[in-house]
Amino acid sequence: MIDYSEVYIYSDQPTACPICGVRTEILSDLSHTIEETQIHKCLSNNCNYEFILQSENTFIYA
Repeated sequence: MIDYSEVYIYSDQPTACPICGVRTEILSDLSHTIEETQIHKCLSNNCNYEFILQSENTFIYA
């Protein structure tokens, strides 16, 4: 399940899981939208963490 409580900022580096550090796969690429959002899933079978990445240009600070 995707953790909507935290949104991470993506960079030009390969994305790694914020929990365990393993590489991730892109489940949904919405980088062409206004929010420039991507949904990622950790490739580790022990973790499987799903999270949201947004571009720093469109990130809304609370």
